[in-house]
Amino acid sequence: MIYILDIAGSDSSGGAGIQADIKTVASLQTHCLIAVTAVTAQNSLGVNSVHKVPARHISRQIETILDDLIPDAVKIGMLYSAAAVKQVAGLLRKHRLPHVVMDPVFRASTGMRLLEPGAGSVLKEELLPLAHVVTPNLDEAQILAGRKVRDIKEMVEAAKVIKAIGPDVVITGGHMEGECVDILYDGKNIHQFRGSRIDTRNTHGSGCVFSTALAVFLAKGKSLVKATNLAHDYTRRAIMDGYACGRGAGPVNSGWGFKK
Repeated sequence: MIYILDIAGSDSSGGAGIQADIKTVASLQTHCLIAVTAVTAQNSLGVNSVHKVPARHISRQIETILDDLIPDAVKIGMLYSAAAVKQVAGLLRKHRLPHVVMDPVFRASTGMRLLEPGAGSVLKEELLPLAHVVTPNLDEAQILAGRKVRDIKEMVEAAKVIKAIGPDVVITGGHMEGECVDILYDGKNIHQFRGSRIDTRNTHGSGCVFSTALAVFLAKGKSLVKATNLAHDYTRRAIMDGYACGRGAGPVNSGWGFKK
């Protein structure tokens, strides 16, 4: 069995966060290990509140898992507090875990902060250099690179700035107008993964699904380019199979692989 350690927050609406990650991992015939970092109160209309898990308990969850087995890949999502960022960074330095994929969650799509003020700089300085791959969307890439990111040229420029900090970079272009393009920069080459725009409002959780699928495919031994392409395709299918759930944006179908 292949094991994926998922370090992320809970989404009470079931569309993103740990809930989406578990479905993605399971539908790809692998096993998800969990460390909960925060518990949100949210629905399809937005995030109402966030309850952070104490950093020491986040660490205890991870250490307890690692006492028993070593995961084949790690996906890091919402961390929320600077203390949690520091704890996770310390554990990565200590254990040197394989295939660390980081989804740098700063805000919910509805605008609510999912990272406390001041924690962003800690994430960039302490955790980002320890990741093997980081998967920001356009807004997150803009924050990490400190420059505007609106088109393919600016995506490439931002990817090079972020890569200088350490990890390989996949910038997802789902928020672009017209054709959607994901950019991968591994320090040597730029790779583009293209797809026509999918006409739907049900995209909640798409970033979580992409980064989690990428971690799974890396754990399965795929090259970074192949794993990114597979994650790109998996996420597109999840978006196509998305569905309405409540009065706001519905979730993507992160478990569509179960249909096979």
